This record gives sequence, structure tokens and C-alpha cells, in this order.
Amino acid sequence: MATIREDGKFDRFRERFFEGVNRYRWLATLGAGGVGTVFKALDTELDEVVAIKVLSPNIERDEQALLARFKREIQLNRKIKHPNVARMYDYGVSGDYPFITMEYVEGKDLWDLIDERQRIPPAEAVPILRQIVRGTGAIHRLGILHRDLKSQNVIVDPAGAVAILDFGLARGEYDQSLTLASMLLGTPQYMSPEQALGQELDERADIYSIGVIAYEMLTGNVPFWADSPVAIAMKHVTDPVPDHLSRFPDISPGLRAIVFRALEKDREKRFSSADDLETELALLEQAPRQQRETAGERIGAEDEIVAALESAFNSIVLPRPARDQAVDPPRPPAAGVPGPLVLVVQDDVRELLKTATAICSVGCRTLETRNGQEALEALMKDSVDLVFMDVDLPRIDGFDVTRILKSQPALAALPVLLTTSRFDRAQLAFAVQSGATDLLPRPFPEGTLGPRLWQVLRHQGFVPPRQFQHDSEPRPTLHGSPRPPDRRERS
Repeated sequence: MATIREDGKFDRFRERFFEGVNRYRWLATLGAGGVGTVFKALDTELDEVVAIKVLSPNIERDEQALLARFKREIQLNRKIKHPNVARMYDYGVSGDYPFITMEYVEGKDLWDLIDERQRIPPAEAVPILRQIVRGTGAIHRLGILHRDLKSQNVIVDPAGAVAILDFGLARGEYDQSLTLASMLLGTPQYMSPEQALGQELDERADIYSIGVIAYEMLTGNVPFWADSPVAIAMKHVTDPVPDHLSRFPDISPGLRAIVFRALEKDREKRFSSADDLETELALLEQAPRQQRETAGERIGAEDEIVAALESAFNSIVLPRPARDQAVDPPRPPAAGVPGPLVLVVQDDVRELLKTATAICSVGCRTLETRNGQEALEALMKDSVDLVFMDVDLPRIDGFDVTRILKSQPALAALPVLLTTSRFDRAQLAFAVQSGATDLLPRPFPEGTLGPRLWQVLRHQGFVPPRQFQHDSEPRPTLHGSPRPPDRRERS
């Protein structure tokens, strides 16, 4: 949202609004967009800071339709339980002003972050992008499309954790007809060709918008700009995407290929799901961020231990895996060939055996160790196909073990699935920044372990057992004829 200059008229609006909601006390004005203003406020009953989105007082509106829209936004959001999606709490009316209360996320929106820094280098951009994709995937699994994914709807906190905001345009399968004629739907700079043409939408429309966000982070600009919203939207339909990514030597060919595949005009050529896109991003040979800090404090293992282990690894030349996943297509295993080898790392013996048994039951072999140092020693001696590791390990935790592995050219492509009993936004951010392929909650939701393991292993060239070869869930198909709104122009 744009920063606004508060004047007497705006002050009177703000005062009238908060007079009607005595529960909340104004703390700051966060910004204003085309249809609303967002305040930072204290919920005095719960003693918690929240964000309040209020419809701007100068917009003509259909009150009943707007209330229906706000209620629908709350209903959709409450279905979503994911760290990368900001929570919504309630909705109401203060005087003439409908509003929504939502989680306040400390940080900057991605639009401002890009504007401030000009571009985000890949080592930071990929973890941010992965979190956007993961949150979007959680939305899609519930049959919901966001339909207005853009950098302004993404908050990045100081530790690099991401929260997706604003479900005002989201539409679920249960509600195909609710519209608001006074609202302009979609943002042209991020709009897929099919959305610009008013065609039926599925999750690949959101994937295209994510491709635009990726392009914007890596280059500093959206791919298309023109003098009017309609002209911008039509460029998405007709014009080839400018290859500005090739101008930056830190953008690998693999990352460039992923962005351009997400931006395919023909949606059949895009990633079929957010999960597929996230897996490709997770398996990029991308150098991890070198530090994990929040509020100036080191998190994780002692620096000396990590440095010593990293130094030991750097002194050893490990051969690269023989399988070239970029060239060799998956082939069915020959009769009698054992399944992929998974290194399982957990401190608790009973949990270690339980996890190893579960992994073996889905067609893999396992090698077990109990701490990070043993895991690194095992990887020096054995060629494994995937690491399945708990975050909470003695002396050196799973995040730092992953970072060490990803810093080694011979092991950079090795998938690492981390598990944690504390599955929250900060943990997920640390996981993707360290280079982990995934972070899974522990205990694992029933029926999720095998499909996730084989989704990753399939990208590594393995053919899964028959029970894991089924296609992904059907895509939600949503109808509508979105019209692009104005958006503030980049200076």
C-alpha cells in the first residue's frame, strides 16, 4: 500500500472511525490503496497489536455487497492454516466504514523492499519466492485462488519470513457469483493473459503472478509497463517477456528457466501446481544465506562448531552424483534394484526408528544417525539420495547442517527435508534460507509422508511405487471477468 500524507480531512476520518470501535486504539497509519486504508492498532481487550483494513471514505460503494465481500474474505482466510498466510480475525462496521481486523506482521511489503534496494539478489529472492509459493499452494489446496498476488500483498519481516495478505479478490469454489461492480478486480502488472481476457481461471493464473513477482525481485522491474491499465494487461497477452534476467550474472540458468516457465502465456506450459513450482525452486543449486539472525541474536548451533565442520567439509573433495537430473528422464527401476537411500537424522532413538520404519514402508531404504556431526560424517562415506532430518539436534541443529551441505558443490543438489515440532513462520523462513527442500510438521499428518518424499524423489529421477504415481488434485475452475485497476507508478 502507498504511504499517505495525513491532513485535517484524513485526521477527522480516522478519529470518527476509532470513535466507533472503542476496543481498538490507533497506533499508526500503515498506508492506503485504491479501495482501503490500513491502520496499525492495539486491541485493548486482548492486548495485541492488529492491522485494520478500512474501506476508504471517498469511495462510492454498495454497502451490503461490500459487507458480503468482507465476510467472504474472513470465511476464506479462516480455512487456511499456513505460516505464510497472514491470519484474519473479524469484520465489522464503524459508522459508515466497514473494516476487517487481521494479524499485524512486522516488516515491509515486498514492493517497497524492491523499490528501496532496486533488486533482490537470488540468494535472498529464492527463499522469499519459495515462501510465497508455499502459502499460495496452501490456498490452492482448499480450492481458493488469490487472483491478486503482487509484491504489495507480500510482507517480509526483518528475518526474511513472508506473509501473504489481502484476500479481497479471492474466490472459492463454493461462491461463484459474488461480485462487486464498484471494485476493479486484479492488478494489470501481475495479471495472467487468461485473466486479462476474462477467461476461466485456475491456479496457474496465480502461478503466472508469482512469475511476475520473481521477475520483479530479480530485475527490479515488472516485465510490462504502459500508459494505461488495459494496455499493460494486453501486453501480457501479446508481447514476449523481455529477457532482462540474462543481464544479471548471479541469476543461474536454472532459476531463469523456472521464472520463464511460470510466465508462459500458454498456461498448459506453466507449472501445473504451486507444489511443482516450489519443488523446482527447492532443488535449485542455490547458495544458502550465510547467517540466521533475528533481533541481533544468533540462533542455532555454536559458531565455532559450525565453522569447524564447514572447514572439514571444505577440505574434502566429494564426487558429484552421477545422475544428471537436467538431462536424464525418469526411468522405471530394473527388477531387484533397491529403492532410493534416505539418511534419517533424529536425536530420539524411538522416534528415529519410527520414522525410518515409515520411510521404508513407502519404498525407500534408510541410513540412520542421531546428530548433525554423525550425519555429515555419513555423507562423506555414503552416497544418499535424500536427507530427512529433524531441526532439533544436539550441538549443531538441522538448519546449520543443511547450510553446510548446500555450501558444498558436490552436495548442493541433495534434497533435505527438515522436520520440526514448532512449525511456524520463523522456522519456515530459516528452513528455506538454509536451502532445505521442505519443512514438515512433526508429528506428520496422516498420509502425507510418502507422497511428499516421492514428489521430491521423482524430481531426482526416481519412479515412485504405483500408489504414489497418481496425478495431482483437479484444479479449481473459477469464473469472472476481471478489470484491471490503476496502480501507483514507480518513480
